[in-house]
This record gives sequence, structure tokens and C-alpha cells, in this order.
Amino acid sequence: MKQSLKKIVQQQMDSIQLSSEQFEKLDGLQLSVPKPNQSHRWWYSMAGVAAMLMLIVLSLPDNLLGHKNGSMVHEIAMEVVKNHLHQKPLEVNANQLSTVRDYFTRLDFSPIESEFLQSKGLSLIGGRYCSLQGVTAAQLRFKSVGINGVNTLYQVGYDPKIFNSLPDFDNGEEPITVYASGIKVTLWVEKGVLFALTEY
Repeated sequence: MKQSLKKIVQQQMDSIQLSSEQFEKLDGLQLSVPKPNQSHRWWYSMAGVAAMLMLIVLSLPDNLLGHKNGSMVHEIAMEVVKNHLHQKPLEVNANQLSTVRDYFTRLDFSPIESEFLQSKGLSLIGGRYCSLQGVTAAQLRFKSVGINGVNTLYQVGYDPKIFNSLPDFDNGEEPITVYASGIKVTLWVEKGVLFALTEY
């Protein structure tokens, strides 16, 4: 059952306690500060209220503040980069998606060509099985013109209950770009498939 914001804030306030030693130190600090004149009291009061509100907001759960999607994007990016850096051996070597597609028989979807990727100038070199957030995925590797190293593209059946809301390229929404360990990761949904692309 979801709790109200008032109840969560009250519980958070109740959980903040000072030891008697901390309280005495704080009390001593208060006494050592020169008393402000009347014109400054309002400013100090407002600064104190603002600081307390900021403390409360920062301690609220991510999903209450609407950051749940942001943290999921970060989790996906970190997992994608970790797998990308490991560079496990390819299970199928091919430069045609149709050949690679025939290999991935254990997926609940079929790897597809992406319209978004058409302008990237990437050449397929093969693929292997992988996973994202515990869901079996296709990991495809591409060579990029003029760049040493490879780009890794992940495709997995998109389930918003697992991956939260992500931009749908078919609806004209722009992909999300984040960085993890210095590597650019672009995320989007296209034709019901979640794509995650690593780029240098």
C-alpha cells in the first residue's frame, strides 16, 4: 500500500535523531554564533527552512520523486558497458543480420534492423547471447568506419514493467544518451525491441 507524502516525510523526520553529545555540540555552536540583528533574522530563518526541505527531498525514495526511470537507465547502461568491456568471444561470425538472426533461436523476439542506426555507418561482425536485467538478449558487435575497436549493440524484447518507460523511436521520441565508465550508451525502443548501443 502506497504511503502519503506527509507520512513518508514524518517517518523521515522521526528517523533523524541526535545523540546527547551531538545535541550539546550543536547547542554550543548556536551559543557561540553572534546573534543576528533583526534585519538578518528573516534571512537565516528562510535559509534554515530551505536547508531542511532540501534534506527531506534528497532523502525521499527515487520512485517517489519520479527518478525511478533515471536509475533504471543508469543500471542498464552500467550493465551494458560491463559486458561490452569484457568482450567475450562471439558465438556467430557474420556480416549479415539474416545470418545472425538465424542463430538466435532462444530469444522471444527476432533481432531487427534499426532505422535509427542506418546513419551510423556500422558494419556487423557477429553476435552472442547476453542478458539485460536478467532477460536474455542478443549482443551484436559492429565495426565503425575510421574508429579502432567495436561498437556493441544490445537488443532485448521491451517490457516496460522491467525496463520502465523509455523513448519510442517509432513515435518520434529521441533516444536517451548517458555515459558509464567513460563510454557513451544510447538507449531507445524500436518496433517493440529495446536497443542499447555503446560508442566511443
